[in-house]
Amino acid sequence: MSIDVERKRFREACLKKLRQPKLTTERVVLVTEVHKESEGLPTIMRRALMLKKILSKMTIYIKDYELIVGGLGPEPFSAPIYPEFSWQWVLEQLDDFNRRDGDRFNVCKEDKKILSDLLPYWRGKAVEDVALAAMPEEVKAAREAKLIAFENMLTGGIGHYLPNYEKVLRKGLRNILAEIDEKQKKLDLTNPEEFDQYVFYKAVKISCEAVIYFAKRYADLAESQMSSCSTKRKAALEEIVRVCKRVPAEPAQTFHEALQSLWFIHLICYINQNGLAVTLGRMDQYLYPYYKTDIEKGVMDKEKVLSLLESFWIKCNEIIKLYNNTAASYYGGFPITQAPQVGGFTPEGRDATNELSELILEVEERVKLPQPDIGVLYTKEMSNDFLAKACSLIPHTMKPKIFNAHIGLDILLSLGIPLQDARNYAFVGCVESSVPGKTWGWHNAGLINFGKCVELAMNDGIDMKSGQRLGPPTGNFESFGTFDDFLYAYRTQVASAVRLLVTALHVVEDAHRKVLPLPFESVLIDDCLEKGQELNSGGACYNFTGIQGIGLATAADSLAAINSHIFEHKRLKPSELLNAVKSNFVGKENIRLLLLNDSPKYGNDNDQVDSLARLISQHYCEEVFRYQNRRGGKFIPGLFSISAHVPFGQGVVTADGRKCNDPLSDACSPAQGRIRRGPTAVARSVAKLDHVQVANGTLLNVKFPVSTLKGEEKIIKLASYVRTFMELGGFHIQVNVVNVELLREAQKYPEKYPDLMVRVAAYVALFTQLSKEMQDEIIARSELEI
Repeated sequence: MSIDVERKRFREACLKKLRQPKLTTERVVLVTEVHKESEGLPTIMRRALMLKKILSKMTIYIKDYELIVGGLGPEPFSAPIYPEFSWQWVLEQLDDFNRRDGDRFNVCKEDKKILSDLLPYWRGKAVEDVALAAMPEEVKAAREAKLIAFENMLTGGIGHYLPNYEKVLRKGLRNILAEIDEKQKKLDLTNPEEFDQYVFYKAVKISCEAVIYFAKRYADLAESQMSSCSTKRKAALEEIVRVCKRVPAEPAQTFHEALQSLWFIHLICYINQNGLAVTLGRMDQYLYPYYKTDIEKGVMDKEKVLSLLESFWIKCNEIIKLYNNTAASYYGGFPITQAPQVGGFTPEGRDATNELSELILEVEERVKLPQPDIGVLYTKEMSNDFLAKACSLIPHTMKPKIFNAHIGLDILLSLGIPLQDARNYAFVGCVESSVPGKTWGWHNAGLINFGKCVELAMNDGIDMKSGQRLGPPTGNFESFGTFDDFLYAYRTQVASAVRLLVTALHVVEDAHRKVLPLPFESVLIDDCLEKGQELNSGGACYNFTGIQGIGLATAADSLAAINSHIFEHKRLKPSELLNAVKSNFVGKENIRLLLLNDSPKYGNDNDQVDSLARLISQHYCEEVFRYQNRRGGKFIPGLFSISAHVPFGQGVVTADGRKCNDPLSDACSPAQGRIRRGPTAVARSVAKLDHVQVANGTLLNVKFPVSTLKGEEKIIKLASYVRTFMELGGFHIQVNVVNVELLREAQKYPEKYPDLMVRVAAYVALFTQLSKEMQDEIIARSELEI
């Protein structure tokens, strides 16, 4: 059987295993052992020794279809546990993982016993324990009430960064180690600061040497498999042996070496810590020299390149993360968002698409799996053919998502980044702008609930559900004489929520710095080695902390309804609206219908409500930009929600007629069911936002029925729509192409639709893996006609 057929078979196995992956306890055993053995050593040394122990002792495998090798756990689709970040929820929820509403995992009895025995050791030692012990009570109350959330960095590792893969491919780790040796020789160890640098470099060297040994283990394993395989597979294994003996220790010389070196570095970022969205970035740029050389020398043809990329794409789906029940509701569907990208700018500012860009689109068309979530960096010079090719994938894969590279460049310039670096714009994670290999952005560090802020502005800062004060006193709703008075109250509540979230993230960041420094990752972000300074201590070239506002359209529609019915037309008394909201519109359906059906709605090219959305965004951004993080960088604002708009809607009633427990609007998209004037009006409304000011990124979800995107003519129309949105000044767009009846059928009979993919937010997931709430929200999104 051919290797290609084997990989096709594995694709089907991928889909089967993705439906319910397994937990593995191997990592817990190893990190607990080394943490006990290394007591008394500097924290950064203990962290390096953890990685060394894991990479030297973890079970490794090579499947008989693989050309790119390396796995996160002892078998594909096994999720490790990272007790050094958080552990208590694992014990509390052990019996939930295989039966919860979404993101289910299999856990065997033996592994439950291991976890029950080992995890309590981490009490008081994990990042979450240290952070929560120092967390102010007012922050805890705001988190409990879902005014803010910061689960990502509280219970997990630091992701959302784009490593300098290109440096490792170009130099190799041994040359980087030689550079570190030279730096160590120049240090004066009687100087306390330089002694700290010496310890940092020592930890970095342990980490890099561990990575080199890890690759050697795969070379040895491949060599051992050569005696019992077919002639064709033996040739593939011989090449794997050769490649793994060379990279990532040495500079890559071929496309295969570059891709394998890239995979090892990318994978180890996930083995070392469980941060979300370690991003692959501009693969068509940093891999292109190796591709071009191999093609010109006849080392390989395009079909061989595609085979290697297919293997790489399948490996991306093996990386999977266990979330606690709360975090799973915010990030449902196993999002990893590894995000390879094509297009963007050359160093001279021209469109950068090339032959490899086209092959990356082709491999996405072939593989059709949830990961990786590919993105296109649109430029005005991008050819119509390339954009149409990208759009032609969307009906089948829900990918790619498309970004305006001109806006991305302007965002980076607005943050003080020099033009040459800004032209290397890429996104990390969902939509966050970054300079590859230079930015430690802490993107998606926390969330603010705009819907809750509307509620607090209406109720003098008091939570309507609990009666607890969450925000500052801003006056009774009946006391506001003008809409501007109410708008000021709303802005004050947002400012308070931002302050609470910033406080929380200072505490969380301090816990990461003290408990889990990152020597290996510090190799991959520029200036850390030059400064002799670890990432979470400020070593990176560019430092940011990104937070998201959730429910923009919900807030804008609510403010528009209040302005229209309370202040402008005076159809309602303030007490009538307040009581209706407090009662969840029970017995007040006439008021709810008035709010729903006779108020301006964002997303319909209505300047009255669109200007409110822009004002909400502007005020929020101004508040976020007031603060600096602990690394000397800026806090930056974003407007995207992942799936957090679903849990953030729980317990919140809003003045747009939205009932308690209904989702908030997602990202900067119009609220569900509120689009009345079609896709062009949506594009115009969203483009009115200041996307450069929203420096951590904006996200637009649109949904088309399958019937509207059949045939080449409709794909060309979609490409034209995307280009129009970009020319209007929009930043990001992603498309769901769905049959609503099919989705409802899949809810009833999930076993019939194991490979049904949908776009949740800035990531794609299998529909049947999502919680019922998230499935319902996707179904409820407004359908458009192209």
